[in-house]
Parts: sequence; C-alpha cells; structure tokens
Amino acid sequence: MESELYRCAAVFTAQNILVYRDGRYDRAIISGKIDNQVLVGDYLACEMVYGQLYVNGIVRRKNRVSRLQTGKIQGLAANVDITFIMTSANQDFNLARLERYYILAKEGGTRICFVLSKTDLTDRYEELAGIISKRFSECPVEKTSIYQVDSEKVLYNHWHENETAIFLGSSGVGKSSLINRMLKDEVIRTGDIRKGDDRGHHTTTARHIYILPNKRVVIDTPGLRSVGISANADTLDELFPEIKELESKCKYKNCSHLSESGCAIQEALEREELDYNRYLRYLKLVGAEQRRQILLKGKEYEKESLIKELKASRKNKRK
Repeated sequence: MESELYRCAAVFTAQNILVYRDGRYDRAIISGKIDNQVLVGDYLACEMVYGQLYVNGIVRRKNRVSRLQTGKIQGLAANVDITFIMTSANQDFNLARLERYYILAKEGGTRICFVLSKTDLTDRYEELAGIISKRFSECPVEKTSIYQVDSEKVLYNHWHENETAIFLGSSGVGKSSLINRMLKDEVIRTGDIRKGDDRGHHTTTARHIYILPNKRVVIDTPGLRSVGISANADTLDELFPEIKELESKCKYKNCSHLSESGCAIQEALEREELDYNRYLRYLKLVGAEQRRQILLKGKEYEKESLIKELKASRKNKRK
C-alpha cells in the first residue's frame, strides 16, 4: 500500500497525534521507530491499515523552531515560515524576554515580526513599538487589539497564502484571541483579563495547527514559562555588536572582563558607553552567570558605599 502525505496538526502522546490532509483532520498512530520525534508542522508519510492511519516516516524538515529545556533541545514546531513574537502593551512588556524569543526564531531559520497586542489597554503603545523597532531594527512591528475591527489583517502583509506562522509569547498576551479573530470563530478557548496585572488567563495547553479561511496556516502555542536558548555566536554578535567589538580591544586575549587592566568592557561600563543592563542581559544569554553575579554584587556594593557616604556627610553637617 502506498503512503500518503499528511501534516501533523497536534501531538497528544509519543504515539498518538492529529494529522490533516485536504482540510480533513484524522487521528494517527506513530510507528515505534519514530515515536517522540514528530513535531507539530511535520510532513508525514502515512498509511491506512484496516481503517486506522499509521505514521511511517517524517519528511525532511525545512527548519525547526526549538528551545533549551532542562539542558536538552526541545522542538516546538517544524516547517515554519514566519514567527510572530507577541507581547502585550501593558505589564507583560519585557525587552530581555523579547531578545530570547528573537534568538529562538532566528536560530529556527524563520522570518520574524513583532506583534504588540492589547493596545487598547495603554497610551504607551507607540513608545513601546519604538523600543522594539530600535532594538530589532530589521524586524517589522505591528500593533493589534481584538477590540479594533480587522486589526489582525496587518499581519497578512508579512505572511502569505499557504505559508505557516507560529505565534510565540508569554501566557496571556492574547495569541489565541488573535487567532480566533483570524479563524472567524471562537475555536480556541480563551480567558478574560486578570485584575491586577492586565494579563489574560493561560488556556492553550498544547501546540495546534489551524487552517485559516484565507489559506494561511497558523500554529498556536501555550505561553512559554521559560525560554531557554542555545544560540550560535553569529546571532549573539548580531544582537550585541558593540560587545564583540569591545572584546577585540581588550589588552589580553583571555580577558575575563572583571578586573584585568586594559579591559575595554570594564572601561566602557565605567564611562557608561556600554549600557550596564544590556551587558547583564548578554551575560545571561551566553550563560556567564558567575561573571554576571560578580557584576551585580559589585554594583550593589557601590550603592551601599554611596549610601554610607551620604549618611556620613549628613551626620558631619549636623555637627
């Protein structure tokens, strides 16, 4: 019997998945030789045997979007054309987290577009969009709100028919609500905004492919509680070009950038030519946590010393 080509729409267990073909969804069982390997978005060779669909092989992937989870690479989705990185225009906004999502998508070999959601909740959305544009100058930034008619259509300028998009972002930023608007129906269960932090309730529990009426393919994902990355040097150099340049100017090639004389990194930090918080984010990304903690403690020591000096000077004045 000849195999037919299906695409994985959802993974329930190591051997139990949902596939689709020609607009129809079916359950399928994965053969033992490839269990735990199938990702949402994979193209699969399947056979129907006595009314049951079996998966016998995975077609070679164009790319794979992955994260680092407890020291192991965890695949999130396969054969993705564009990643929409979503952050809401409220208390969820976090530049360090956006950098991690950017690296994750860049390493996955996809195009990237940032989406600033829930713009109805704040007057700062233009300011926040400007921060994203400045940090990721080569990526478009779009603004959406489920209360603005057709605001989701701006994403179609970056995402073409028959292409696959994945939406990444923290829990409650509005990924599923936005996709529901695209589907023209309440297909994905969503939660209301929580009082106190302006965040939606986390309701998506598994990655799932949906086919939009306009022939675009979308992968909805649960909010990622942690965004572990394993980035290559080129991606980090692209995000932090000034750090690579400064490191090349250090007096010693094996400079630890902590206490050596002639360290260009330390000199730039002292002159405030290198942003302190930006450098801390870089250290966290490259896994230099020990060096990061030393810098943090040093900064805290400086603050304590300054406070002591101020208190001492006030006491002297009183005398």
